[in-house]
Amino acid sequence: MSIEFLDTGINTGTFNMAVDFFMARNHLDKPVFRIYRWDPYCISLGYHQKLEEIDIERCKQNGIDIVRRETGGRAVYHSEEITYSMIIPKNSEFYSDSILEVYNKISTVLVKALKLSGIEGAELENGKAPDFKELYKEKISSVCFSSTSTYEVVVNGKKLVGSAQKRLKESVLQHGSILFGKKHLELIDHLNVAEKRKPRLKEMTLNKTVTIEDVSENKDLDEFYKTFKTNLSLALSEEFNILVEEVTLNEDELLKIREAEKHFDL
Repeated sequence: MSIEFLDTGINTGTFNMAVDFFMARNHLDKPVFRIYRWDPYCISLGYHQKLEEIDIERCKQNGIDIVRRETGGRAVYHSEEITYSMIIPKNSEFYSDSILEVYNKISTVLVKALKLSGIEGAELENGKAPDFKELYKEKISSVCFSSTSTYEVVVNGKKLVGSAQKRLKESVLQHGSILFGKKHLELIDHLNVAEKRKPRLKEMTLNKTVTIEDVSENKDLDEFYKTFKTNLSLALSEEFNILVEEVTLNEDELLKIREAEKHFDL
């Protein structure tokens, strides 16, 4: 048995979400770990999040796509980042009914890969879940990176990776964003909140997050992506104690993924 490693490169938001959708339902022989990026930049909404929270017209003016994720949580602006997903079939030895156990294992892989890539301060957050009652009072609850919870990846207590998980009948899907630059702060510009509140919301998000650029000598996203990809494969092999096999999507899979894109086109 092995874990498959898939690099789908840079694609649209609907394609990126459709890959996770398809793989979580059809790729059930072995676990698969994927990394990818976004073009054009895109805001993804949590599954139950209201579209009205986003300034749709401003997104259109700035060429920003909007999609809905399968997972819950809040809005994420996918721009200067590396995105990952992992699908673990229910029949895999690595599957667990415990959400936190799976979360911990995947986050541990991310921490190891980040450390190998020069981010020495990366570690797991071992605190408790955020106080959502207080969070919603702050009107920043639309933003995924506004809080940190157990087993998320942080540097000096600030959130570097935001993740979400979904349980399906035959698999578990987890995906998340690894911040590289500070463009994630521009999500605030595209929320339907009063303009006078946006500077404070940006400051709050800035104070709760850290980026690869903040803590790495490597300031080039393309170069860091290549390095991180190599180290992810090593970290996966070490953490799961199993062979990691790099794969690509075949023509039949791509056709079905294109058909699945309609589920995510808002």
